[in-house]
Amino acid sequence: MTYGEAHEVAASCALTLGEPARALEHFEAALRHEDPYDTRTEARGAGIYLARQAGAHLALGDLDAAVDVAGRAIEQLGGADSARGTSTLAALRGHLAAHRAARPVADFLDLTA
Repeated sequence: MTYGEAHEVAASCALTLGEPARALEHFEAALRHEDPYDTRTEARGAGIYLARQAGAHLALGDLDAAVDVAGRAIEQLGGADSARGTSTLAALRGHLAAHRAARPVADFLDLTA
């Protein structure tokens, strides 16, 4: 386990505990640490963490960042056949749907329908 992985787990925990700003700090640290989370060898995990990062932005009301990161999550997961990845993206889309009135969100939801 790398320090980056520990930061990813800490970020997910912070998000679950309702601390999205703290979660974002850990998501960023996971990639910037000298022992970073390896998004190349952990492609599925990276996609799931990106979806959670998008959720943190959404929780903070930053719809543009949420949509941007959600798009990166979809790209990262690509064609990966992953029940966890699929369910994480479905949950994110559900949370985003509450903000469909915002143009970037509506465009994203329509594009990923």
